[in-house]
Amino acid sequence: MRHLWVILDSLKKNPDLFWFLDYDGTLTPIVSEPEKAVLDSETRELLGALARKFKVAVISGRRLQELKKLVSLGKIYYAGNHGLEISGPGGSFVLPQVARVRPTVSRICRELQNGLEGIAGTIVENKGLTASLHYRNVAPGEVARVKKIFDSIVRPYVDSGSVRITKGSRVWEIRPNYDWDKGKAVNWILKNSDPKGKLLPIYLGDDRTDEDAFVALRGRGITVLVTKNRRRTNAEFYLRGVEEVKILLRNFASV
Repeated sequence: MRHLWVILDSLKKNPDLFWFLDYDGTLTPIVSEPEKAVLDSETRELLGALARKFKVAVISGRRLQELKKLVSLGKIYYAGNHGLEISGPGGSFVLPQVARVRPTVSRICRELQNGLEGIAGTIVENKGLTASLHYRNVAPGEVARVKKIFDSIVRPYVDSGSVRITKGSRVWEIRPNYDWDKGKAVNWILKNSDPKGKLLPIYLGDDRTDEDAFVALRGRGITVLVTKNRRRTNAEFYLRGVEEVKILLRNFASV
């Protein structure tokens, strides 16, 4: 895996880029409480400048409406809930089958809130189509207990085929058990906005859920892992954290 700066000059000469950017950990630093991950004014201005020159999509595990409110830019694509819901200039999309999972997600969230009551630092986030259990603020000695409670509550729903579990950065994600992810969301956006395949997609993400997009773009796009700690990845390039992402945006906002 190479640092993205090794191809920066050649990238800057390409007017036909399609930018895909994760939100948490890529555009904004990972914070202890999800609601505190607010996009700073400079990054929003840079994204706006980028969107005036290129096609742009922001992809996140957050709810679509929450993501749109956080970014607050028009004429770009938004993909929320790991791509289960998409909105943008080329149309909107919600995976048809997932609406039926909403009651199950709500029930799981209630059970988790009851089961984890009294354990400091846990955050159960109901995102409608998906849910998250954040344990970033849980004391290290309590993490195993939290995982045991989580498994005991969620396992029956996994075994019945209702949901599946994926792991992020100190978070467990509960998602509908359908074959859909950020990679398929990227493909949907590209198919609907660039059907002739003239644009070069560049995807930046920090999370394990971004690996699906890295795989989807293998051989036909630029994939960038945003991390300060090198790890195994399907990305071809890397940037060292949110600050280097901002440097990258500055370079292209001024092209």
